[in-house]
Amino acid sequence: MGKDIKITVEKRPLDSSLYELESEWDALLKRSSCPSIYSTLDYIYISCKHCQLTEDIFFLLFRKEDTGELLAIFPLSIWDNRLYGVPLKTVEHGLTTQNSDVDKPYPIIDRQHEEACWKRFRTYFRKDFRAWDVLIYDEVSTDFFLARVLRKTFSLPFFWIKEKPGPVSPMVRLDGEWDVFWKAHSNLRKSTRRLEKKIGDAFSYTVTGDPTDVERCLNEYIATEQASWKAGEAVSHPATQKLYHELLPKLAAKNQVFFGMMYDGDTVISAEISYVFQDRVYFAHGTYNQAYSKLSPGSVSTGRFIEYFYGKGYVEGDFLAGYAHYINGWASRIEKTSNITIRRMGLKMSYLALRHLGRKVHRKLKPPVQLNSEKPKTVPHAVDKG
Repeated sequence: MGKDIKITVEKRPLDSSLYELESEWDALLKRSSCPSIYSTLDYIYISCKHCQLTEDIFFLLFRKEDTGELLAIFPLSIWDNRLYGVPLKTVEHGLTTQNSDVDKPYPIIDRQHEEACWKRFRTYFRKDFRAWDVLIYDEVSTDFFLARVLRKTFSLPFFWIKEKPGPVSPMVRLDGEWDVFWKAHSNLRKSTRRLEKKIGDAFSYTVTGDPTDVERCLNEYIATEQASWKAGEAVSHPATQKLYHELLPKLAAKNQVFFGMMYDGDTVISAEISYVFQDRVYFAHGTYNQAYSKLSPGSVSTGRFIEYFYGKGYVEGDFLAGYAHYINGWASRIEKTSNITIRRMGLKMSYLALRHLGRKVHRKLKPPVQLNSEKPKTVPHAVDKG
């Protein structure tokens, strides 16, 4: 649908004026092809604000020309880099997978008009905006529209595409019976019983999404992570702490974030953070107290967290791309992704292609280093110490 509609494009900067679009943004996200917590205005704006380095971040708004209806929002960033000494301008999603905690980033596009929007996007980057060389979309689910029509939409002679397998996401069904899941995983049952028996009456586990609990839980999470092998990384990184202290209260006010906390008395054994959006749960972060490592606290806590979301109207739990291979055995399916690179063809790309080819040929023609493995012709005699 919507193949022949006329679409206007407006470019907006990264600033607080984006919140003027909040009602339109939320409405579009509900009818989008890939709704996600990582595409909400709060998540994108606050994360971009805290994670921005030297890149320019902006937003393309696609609207129907006749009615002004918002059809798509493309959060984008432009980076300056070099290859073989040649300056390049690289366009990526507004939040890159290397510089933020975003997962499987994708534009917000009305599912009834996705083909028309991607065609207008292609035209924009071919004719309207030409100050770019490389366009990157990482962690694109192979089920997404872009992955399905990539080579048809961005084809030679104007574009050259490279596509590589990306990280995978374990997905756990949440719309069945918890007892079925519990009985299917004997190792989880054993670990849970062992930990609870070891802790005894001091053991407790709680899940909270109460906005009044956010600061306490976040501070306990950070303290636990800082005392672990992940100290100074992930949520406990100084810059990231500022991000989450601003973001999580916003999400909690909309019932979009939950903490799973496991205790030995007042001591945190493990802590986890999940987001929820529509019928999906995003199991985003987890850490545990190293003193309890022999009791498998991570697995026990995650099992409890999964149990909490059963029977509450959620369909699936997403353990994100590339970070939770230990969950694969619990997954009902594995979602594959692709890392996509689109190059704008021209003299610059032709030169870089020749440089790259020349380097590969040079490596193949360069004779291998010969190691001298022959034995010496004479063997020294041992010294007679008489």
